[in-house]
Amino acid sequence: MCGVGPIPLGSPDRLHAPGLRLWAFSRALLEKGCSVDLLEARFGEAISGGGASALRMRLTEKRDADGQREIAADSVGLEPAAPSILVSRRLAAQSYDAVISTTDVMNEACAVSCGDLPLWCDFFGHPMTERQALADVYGSDEGIAPQWDMAIAALLRGDRFSGCSEAQRCALIGELGACGRLNRFTSGESLVTSVPAAAVFRRFSAGGTELRGKVVPEDAFVVLWTGGYNTWADPDTLAAALIRAMEREPRIHYLSTGGAIEGHDDRTFDRFRRRIDASPFADRCHFAGWVETRQVPDYYLQADMAVNCDRAVLEGELGTRTRIHEWICAGLPVISTNVCELARDLAGRGLIDTFEPGDSQSLADRILEAAGRRSEEIQSRTEKARRYLLEAYDPVRLCRELVDWAANPVRARDLSENGVRLPGIPFSLPNNGLARRRAAEWLAARKAGGPAAGRGGPRLNPLSWTRLTRRARRILGRLKAWPCSCPRAVR
Repeated sequence: MCGVGPIPLGSPDRLHAPGLRLWAFSRALLEKGCSVDLLEARFGEAISGGGASALRMRLTEKRDADGQREIAADSVGLEPAAPSILVSRRLAAQSYDAVISTTDVMNEACAVSCGDLPLWCDFFGHPMTERQALADVYGSDEGIAPQWDMAIAALLRGDRFSGCSEAQRCALIGELGACGRLNRFTSGESLVTSVPAAAVFRRFSAGGTELRGKVVPEDAFVVLWTGGYNTWADPDTLAAALIRAMEREPRIHYLSTGGAIEGHDDRTFDRFRRRIDASPFADRCHFAGWVETRQVPDYYLQADMAVNCDRAVLEGELGTRTRIHEWICAGLPVISTNVCELARDLAGRGLIDTFEPGDSQSLADRILEAAGRRSEEIQSRTEKARRYLLEAYDPVRLCRELVDWAANPVRARDLSENGVRLPGIPFSLPNNGLARRRAAEWLAARKAGGPAAGRGGPRLNPLSWTRLTRRARRILGRLKAWPCSCPRAVR
């Protein structure tokens, strides 16, 4: 299995959604008796291949508080290399029955490198709508074509696919159609499965970080945010709602871990901080920054409720919010926009409160209502939410189709019966005109220095290039305006 970590083994400084996806898949596969080796690329370094590890996963006889067997792993650090080279080296070192990959980067790497092995590609979140949200935040569409180029190889080569919602399942089917995969050989064949994000943490224990009486008042009603302020977050609505709620209830304090996502989105958090800092309630908003993973449960356990605030973007409709799982398993009441499939499911069962995107008054009202609820009512509802989540979003239950396929991995029929190899393309693809057209596009992007995994070395995100050029222009502008007495100064 190939993906982007870290996985929640030991005490990693930070956890990200891709690592939790690997953990859920590992749990489901191991529980059903599969042998699992994991190639884990480090978050933020996956494209360059830096910081990768090979892990042999196993279940131990030790059980946690819920009676589940704990997962352990033997880990070996790997020499830095391009993702496709890392995959090739692992496949050369060990014989495998199948490959499962997740994230767009590792999906492409496995498509390029896994030869004729059966390949399951998981897109945990929809890459094109994620790129759309990023383009909106930075005002540049430069990254759209490279993002599509990165997806083509996996769409052409994968035997089975999965996404994190029913909406993403349908979107993936459409993308497969655009790559010639909906053909006479795959008619009636189930190529795409919805595998929602699983509840990988069942409960949390305090780690010793005292917040009440030090960071927030003892009697404060604490509204919590954890994790990155990503491109899908709505800083304006969140800030306006907090200000309205604080005007009416002096006990309300806002507590945030996480912040800007370096190398991806540093604007959304900055926009939110500027609005909060300019408000009359800046002293009631507390920003802890990125705290160590072992400290995060203290924030869960000392807060009164958690909030998720999405913009009205397609990324939310097709994606998910893994942080909601953790909040509920920690016993926190949750207020969220009704955008993602998970939030709509929980709200439809009366387990969380929701509001429409952009409606700051509704969010403020929900916060005030939560602050006025009796503790007995809150406890009953949060416990009901936790029980439902742990049953409905159990990894073994959600990954049933993935596990069944892993026990008997097979190739897609249009590849096993009608596959073709073309010059310069390191994988087989369906032998039809549309698939060949997409393969030619992928090869042209690769030759032009695009995102194909086989090229190796770090790639500069087109949006990062846009940011660099803008910063360079600002610096040059300042230099030109800088007063200098030297007559030969370069202006």
